[in-house]
Amino acid sequence: MDDDLKKAVQKTEAALQEAHPQARQNFKLLQLSNPNYFGNLIESPFKPVLPICCNTHYESLGCVGYQPQQKQLEAVVYVYQPSGYGTDICGPGTSEHVRFYLSYDHGVSWQDQGATSFQAHNIPAGTDGSKRLEYAVSLPVNPNRKLCFADPLIQVRAILSWNIQPPANQPNWKPVWGNVRDATIQVEPRRFWFPPDLFEAAKIKMPPFLAETLDLETPIQTQQKALNAAELSVLYKDKGVPVHRYALKEIAHFASTQSALSAETVAALLPGIAFDPKLIDVIFPKTDGNISYEELKCIGLDPNSPDTLVGVIQVKKPSGFSGGPCTDGSREYVTFWADFDGNGSFETCLGTASVRVYDLNNVPAQGVYYAVRLPVDLSAYRQACTKGAKVIRIRATLSWNVAVPCANPNHVPTWGNREETLINIAPVAGAPAGKIAILGGIPVSMIHPVTGVTTPSAVFATNNLPPDALGRPCPFAARVTAQGAPLLGHSYKVEVIPDGGGAPTAVVTKLVLTRFDGTTHIHQANPVTGRFTYLPFTENINSVLAQWDSTGDAKWTVQLSTFDGGGNPVGVDTHVVQLDNTGPDASIVITSGSGDCGKFGPGTVLSGNFVARDDYLGSYSLGVEPATNPPGVGVPSPSSGLVNTAVAPGNGWTLDTTGMKPCGYVIRVVAVDRAIVNSQSVGHHTPFSVGFCLEAPTEG
Repeated sequence: MDDDLKKAVQKTEAALQEAHPQARQNFKLLQLSNPNYFGNLIESPFKPVLPICCNTHYESLGCVGYQPQQKQLEAVVYVYQPSGYGTDICGPGTSEHVRFYLSYDHGVSWQDQGATSFQAHNIPAGTDGSKRLEYAVSLPVNPNRKLCFADPLIQVRAILSWNIQPPANQPNWKPVWGNVRDATIQVEPRRFWFPPDLFEAAKIKMPPFLAETLDLETPIQTQQKALNAAELSVLYKDKGVPVHRYALKEIAHFASTQSALSAETVAALLPGIAFDPKLIDVIFPKTDGNISYEELKCIGLDPNSPDTLVGVIQVKKPSGFSGGPCTDGSREYVTFWADFDGNGSFETCLGTASVRVYDLNNVPAQGVYYAVRLPVDLSAYRQACTKGAKVIRIRATLSWNVAVPCANPNHVPTWGNREETLINIAPVAGAPAGKIAILGGIPVSMIHPVTGVTTPSAVFATNNLPPDALGRPCPFAARVTAQGAPLLGHSYKVEVIPDGGGAPTAVVTKLVLTRFDGTTHIHQANPVTGRFTYLPFTENINSVLAQWDSTGDAKWTVQLSTFDGGGNPVGVDTHVVQLDNTGPDASIVITSGSGDCGKFGPGTVLSGNFVARDDYLGSYSLGVEPATNPPGVGVPSPSSGLVNTAVAPGNGWTLDTTGMKPCGYVIRVVAVDRAIVNSQSVGHHTPFSVGFCLEAPTEG
């Protein structure tokens, strides 16, 4: 089935589900009237009115994969319909949320990794007829890593939900609009050992004299040997891996370069390897590549900052990838092209991304899913939203172990395949080159120019999620990162100025910047002028300009000054931010009975006061630890809140200990503010606890 036909069939299957346009349009209002209106809550006292579960008429998760070397979870989302997403491209649209979970025990339990999202819009140009738009979402994670001889396979679950974020720590939650997809992924092995690991692997006890003389805390770096064709021929002797698979690099190099070696000489370098007489047909296929080992399943564009093209690859076999996780393995290369002028020629090569893969034991029938990521600079192709959506066709070609030439978008790989899709390039928005576009992780258009706190519609630029779910204003704390498009050939200085005036302070913190290929490098300011040079997108894909380690709770102005090649000033850009580096006030006391650290009998109702206050309070929670009692037993009242308590002694609380086990406990209050910390997380957490004991009555 060709690609266009396959997509048409998938869209037809999605369209067979009911659209429910009125329920879609009034989704949030209906849930406000009845939180379980659609019947998707696991436990709820409300009765469903219109049960809808996992409806994929409008959108669905197409693929889920993982880039193990860059530690990024990826999902590709299909958007099918020309309407049903709130507004056209000039409006805010609606959110498509994806929450990820990881499982280390084959799906018995799941660990919440967090959520991300993007904005979908009504875009008929990309969805009319059999067409669909393909988006991607990305989430950095840090899974547990093992030594290279251990099983590196784990499971990932992704939950797509339109217009409402999937709740945390509920891996079995079902969305109204959206779906759930599981996949097996591979975690990159740990590339260093500690001395005790060697003895544990050999299943022998470390001699005491070695334990006394070795530095047990100093890691030993491992080697990743690249196996050559002769070594692979021995490894794959009885595994059915053909010679034009494991010797592909050597064959392709000989065939495509002006080598001085003769065919006889090359064959002599690969003793014992017999070549198929029809080699030319299998190495240079005329129509399609071989997908029996790997297949490119989905491609899409992550529209969050920076724009990133994503490909998800299914690896289908346990062998044929040039060695196991203790070796250098092999590479899956994906090269992307764009048809910006719409003539079908895919004249613009956007670049090649890769992921390292290995021979693996225990590959499940559905395969192992990898991802590749290619950050791209699409600023030259954006247009004003009033001109309509900018829908572009993308072609991606997967090629195992030999990258496809960028100059040939029609190349057919030996091992791999080609996918095409439609993406939407976001319209012109934000600050131009030489300006600050993102401050503290928030687009500057979403920071109030006078108060310096976030606006009600604010979201993080990297994941499209709000810093506060209720849209309340958020200040900034700790490291405040300034980001903006480069003005090449120029330099810049970032300074901070206290509210009300004062001497500017240059921000010259050493920067660790990320290149387009995922590697990093150091960028420093001129020690005399305090200026940085602007770097091209390929050297700074996150467009980081400066990182200010803020202190205090005052309001400050962040100022960007730009200079031409001769050092002459050419422009100044300023933005106000409100700081809040002080955490909330929190305290709790027991006033009943013998008070703090007192002893009580089971069934006693404890009472006391607590304080949870901050100028920007996010929430507070009260709980009892350890959590040894059944659900619903030993729950303080109140157990949470969103507004400040009264000043000390604060608000009252009670705890009915009926049904609680005799034990030593603490009752803890945790107050959290709304400060955006280090430009990426929200909230200073202030805990305070006091102990008490429940003692069973002694039998007389």
